[in-house]
Amino acid sequence: MVKLIFEFDRAEITKAGLTEDELLAEVREYAKENKIAETYHGVFEKDGEDALALVGKIVIDIVAENPKQIMYIHKLTLNVNGRNEDALAATKKWLNKTMKSDVK
Repeated sequence: MVKLIFEFDRAEITKAGLTEDELLAEVREYAKENKIAETYHGVFEKDGEDALALVGKIVIDIVAENPKQIMYIHKLTLNVNGRNEDALAATKKWLNKTMKSDVK
């Protein structure tokens, strides 16, 4: 089982005049197209041999399209078969390297 868990920085979202649902809209659309279940608010899960690739691609696609969205995420956890990984730190590192960005 692969799970991606979004936890947002509510203060930053409010300051920007956004909502969590607005930020999750693209994720939900991608999840629906790829048969990834949103089991709880901001928690996306999939099982099977292509689960890791499909779930992991959520972050890459969304962040590559709009790198500034990362500033609204407080915590992003990728859970693979019960083992948690800090996907936010990995995503920021990837962004800074490949997009020549300066994401903190």
